[in-house]
Amino acid sequence: MIKITNLNFQNQTIENIEVDGEDIHEVELKLTKTLFKITLVKAGVSIQKQIKKKGIVDEVVDVVLEPIIEPVIERIIEPVIEEIPVIEEISVMEEIPIIEKIPVIEEIPNIEEIPVMEEISVEEVPFMEEIPIIETITLGKMKELLKEHIPKPNTLDSYVRTIRQVHEHFKIDDMRVLLSTKEQDIICYLESNYTNNSTIKSKLCSVFKAYKILEIEGNLFKQRIDFYATKQTLKQEETKQENKKSVDEGDKIISHFKNHLKDLGKKIQNDTTENDNSMLNNWSIEVQLFCVLKLYLTYGVIRSSELMNCLITDNDCDDNTNYINVNKKQIVINNHKNDRKGKKIIDINDNKLLGILRKGIGRFLVTTQQGELYQSSSAFSKVFMKYFEHNVYDLRKAISSKCVSEGNIEEIKKLEHVQGHDLKTILEFYNVYSK
Repeated sequence: MIKITNLNFQNQTIENIEVDGEDIHEVELKLTKTLFKITLVKAGVSIQKQIKKKGIVDEVVDVVLEPIIEPVIERIIEPVIEEIPVIEEISVMEEIPIIEKIPVIEEIPNIEEIPVMEEISVEEVPFMEEIPIIETITLGKMKELLKEHIPKPNTLDSYVRTIRQVHEHFKIDDMRVLLSTKEQDIICYLESNYTNNSTIKSKLCSVFKAYKILEIEGNLFKQRIDFYATKQTLKQEETKQENKKSVDEGDKIISHFKNHLKDLGKKIQNDTTENDNSMLNNWSIEVQLFCVLKLYLTYGVIRSSELMNCLITDNDCDDNTNYINVNKKQIVINNHKNDRKGKKIIDINDNKLLGILRKGIGRFLVTTQQGELYQSSSAFSKVFMKYFEHNVYDLRKAISSKCVSEGNIEEIKKLEHVQGHDLKTILEFYNVYSK
């Protein structure tokens, strides 16, 4: 039995509740202005009763209720019913942003309008790029552009020298104007100053490089370069047999250089005892030429351009430097005519040469008498010619011819590697002493 004292719907108050029972576990009350509801849990069973104000006249009443055990199903169903709105509200709240309806995709067309602006700017870019056409390309500026496009120092020096020659002859400051308006005149000028087909072709190629850098057509130059290339090939075939010389003549050249090497060795040896290694300590021209000639006669004629910037060291250098590592007994040539094939390494097995090279650690293999680097390979070749009465290519031809005539395949392969060209090139250009 449940006894309720002074139940007041208006004020929503209850003075007292008495419940008969010993095993009541939980009591839950709910009182509004129109409804009073009580729920008890007894012996694991929910007991529920409610009173509605409708039909009650007095503001304050006393009520006695007989408990009615209602099926648990009602307890289960009612909370579900009460919680359903909560779930629905949560669902509604989650869907409030209605992400699917957010006009992100719908607004993309507005973003797609941006390419209209981009297309306008793209159309205008060429006009900005054409502004440099107005810029005056001086000889100095042309030299800078050539330097950016020509990595080889010797080739750069040759090209700049020819372009300077043309610039000084025509006396037009703007190289763009000069090349655009005087194409035929430049060709005639170069052809009138030289007679050798190879030289003329080389001069034309030097100037044509400037045409390509400045994006000037230069069709006349193309035609004349092709003309001289064909003419040069025909001349080479015509004179190939005429240029052949006897094997004995080639051997004499090699013997001539060997005698010079012997004399230089004696001179250095005498200086060691008489002047306390003065020549070695000062890395004199004689010591330099001894090392170069020893390398040439032992391993093959390395190009002058590969040796003139060659540093003597006792450790490895970076990949932009040519150097001789005396500890590893190697010449490492990173910069060479065929450097697209990678670095060229030449092993040194001559202990006497290595001993002399150790005296030059920290120095370059060849320098001027003032201790400065040669500005070009031709400058070094002049010094070589002065001391030995033959140029570097005379020795290269003699050594190549001797190697081919002996027919030692292994030695020919070594020569190809050291001198930087294949057997076909050796046979065509350097196998001169073969009669």
